[in-house]
Amino acid sequence: MPQCPHCQTPYEAGQRYCSVCGSFLLHPEQGDTFCPQCGVRVSPKQEFCHECDAPLQGEEAQAAATLPPEAPAAPPEPPAAAAAGAPAKMQPWVVGLLAGAGILIIILLILLFSRGISTPPAPKAEAPAPTVPAPAATAPAPPAAPAETAKAPADLKEELASDLATLREAQLKKDIVKFMSAYSLTFPELDQKRADTLRSWENYDYTNLVFTIDKIQPIDPDNAIAWVTWYIDTRNRRTQELSSVTQTYQVRFAKEMGKWRIRSLQEAE
Repeated sequence: MPQCPHCQTPYEAGQRYCSVCGSFLLHPEQGDTFCPQCGVRVSPKQEFCHECDAPLQGEEAQAAATLPPEAPAAPPEPPAAAAAGAPAKMQPWVVGLLAGAGILIIILLILLFSRGISTPPAPKAEAPAPTVPAPAATAPAPPAAPAETAKAPADLKEELASDLATLREAQLKKDIVKFMSAYSLTFPELDQKRADTLRSWENYDYTNLVFTIDKIQPIDPDNAIAWVTWYIDTRNRRTQELSSVTQTYQVRFAKEMGKWRIRSLQEAE
């Protein structure tokens, strides 16, 4: 087993540093040169100590590293004594930990300080000065326009026609669910309207069903009145007799959940 050339301590093949004197074993150091920081034996050709990374190539490091020749067997100085008077090198992770702790303390102090300060109450609003009425001779100001005006008759007619088209399709197909969807939930005697419609469908089939909207009277954005005329051709299911009838109604529409529905109706005179 090979031995350290400086302290003759046996070491394993491939071992880099002596476990006793710290000598570099792959290329043994020549002479008695030691690191000025930790005291480990180093080579004169090294630029940094392999133990503590201290610089070894400067003039001051060279002067401090070389020991007097008469004391070659003296043990290396302890790291604490060799580094006396020079500040120890701080590891980067220690610096990062201290910086993070400082930032955290600052944030906590800011939070405590901000919670301790109460928000001053808002100043009270001064009462408005009383308005002086205008003289009687002054012309009255025009009325303010409503926030939302009723739609133009042309646009409104198209929307009402869409609801009536749903009613027409439900009559032809005898779809009671679609038929009742055209009526408002507040329609008078809504259940009776449903029962009368089903009874009529049992006795008659619609062969033709056409409507016209003759006049529209907007009330507000969600209410309108229209005069609707129905041209109806039916066949009696029992006798197969054909009949035609024309009926005109004054229909009141109301917008519910974004859709126009029939709220009430009565036959026009």
